[in-house]
Amino acid sequence: MLIEPLAVLIVTLPLLTFLALSLGECVLRTVPARGQETGADMVINLSGFAMQGALIPAIGYLCSHSLLPRLAPAGEGVLGFGFWGAFLLCLIGVDFLYYWQHRLFHRIGLLWRLHRCHHAAPTLSVWVTARNSLLMHFLFVYLLVNPWLAYLAGSVEGFLLAASVTASLDLWRHTRLAPAPYWSALEWLLITPRLHHRHHDAADPCKNFGANLSVWDRLFGTLRAGSAYPTAYAVSDAPDPWSQLLHPLSVGRALDPRRRA
Repeated sequence: MLIEPLAVLIVTLPLLTFLALSLGECVLRTVPARGQETGADMVINLSGFAMQGALIPAIGYLCSHSLLPRLAPAGEGVLGFGFWGAFLLCLIGVDFLYYWQHRLFHRIGLLWRLHRCHHAAPTLSVWVTARNSLLMHFLFVYLLVNPWLAYLAGSVEGFLLAASVTASLDLWRHTRLAPAPYWSALEWLLITPRLHHRHHDAADPCKNFGANLSVWDRLFGTLRAGSAYPTAYAVSDAPDPWSQLLHPLSVGRALDPRRRA
């Protein structure tokens, strides 16, 4: 059972981060938008928040607290990690899995056609964080893997706190906040907004695949650093917004093989 103050922190950290970053984008210095969002873009963005902020966590909770105890009653806490072990399992281990899954989203044509809705955003902001086709939300490791690992880890509290931190970092890296001087040092470890903007470059979205950590891109040769920001964001092969959201497989083509990771 979660200790109440920790449970409150886990639930509210992404929400507080979102509110702070939304305010920051209004009052602090930002990088150029490069594109204009339409009403349809905002609907896609908001649908993503509904999926990632409510439905997917609810499904994950039901899996780890109701389904898995019935399927594998002897598996609960079998890994025997303490609080910080479970925290690092999620923050680093799941991030490693996400890095490779994200590369596959760009390399396999079918997965790219599901994922390109996220790369069809005409600009980046905190509002674009959860933008995806409806089907895509169910394919991320955060739903496919997290309920199992949280159940097996040995400390649900530690695992969920790291998941909350990951969600907060996800919001941060999608912002348009102008870079701070210390970002260059942070980029040896973390994916900053500047690095993630490079991942959304319409000319070549096949770099900087990491979520929390930049070390995977550094180790496996997919890091693109530097201070330059993209001149355009939305990829050219995306269908209309409603097709992106509802039936992304029916229109368009796979990512150009020359630009695959």
